[in-house]
Amino acid sequence: MVSAVIFDLDGTLTGTPNPWRHIHERLGIWESTAYTHMDDWLAGRSSYDEFCRRDIQLWSGRALPEIHGFLDEIEVNRNVPEVVEALVERKIPSIIISSGFRYVARRIQNDCNWEPLLIYANDLVEGPDVHIRVSADRSSPMSKKAHADAALLLVGALPSDTLVVSDSEHDLEQLRDCGFYLHIREEDDLLRTLSFLNGKGGK
Repeated sequence: MVSAVIFDLDGTLTGTPNPWRHIHERLGIWESTAYTHMDDWLAGRSSYDEFCRRDIQLWSGRALPEIHGFLDEIEVNRNVPEVVEALVERKIPSIIISSGFRYVARRIQNDCNWEPLLIYANDLVEGPDVHIRVSADRSSPMSKKAHADAALLLVGALPSDTLVVSDSEHDLEQLRDCGFYLHIREEDDLLRTLSFLNGKGGK
């Protein structure tokens, strides 16, 4: 049985793999501009910080409630309430680590009364602006690996007893020191978390 679970957020607990792109699409600037920022970062032509800064500049002049409204459109995986209920009942510490937005994670937490839960994600603030708290750069002190190490220490769980749940193979590889992992490919894959909680999940 696992003693802690680390979740990715976007594409794992929600149906939207990239909330940044979702905002760009709703603003009508993905195809014309924003996609080039992603391409530059993936090709190594820009740093992650530069990538985020360029994206945020495209939101200049927008009201924060408008951005929140776009994020409210993101649908939560239909199996989240059942999985969260099992975690809460067993008092298993949960951790969300995401380069998406805390706003979305908090909405899920509030809707499901999810405790105990630690959230590491980026903060949307007035401007609109984003305070980057989680970096996609693996060498960053804000990487998912760095946050996972700190979070597990905080909740008193060993990596060998921890389950990682993500739709991203890069996440699973980055957190390969954890003892269990679940790759989300389809929405109902999230239900397999329950098998791990009962000691029947395997790897």
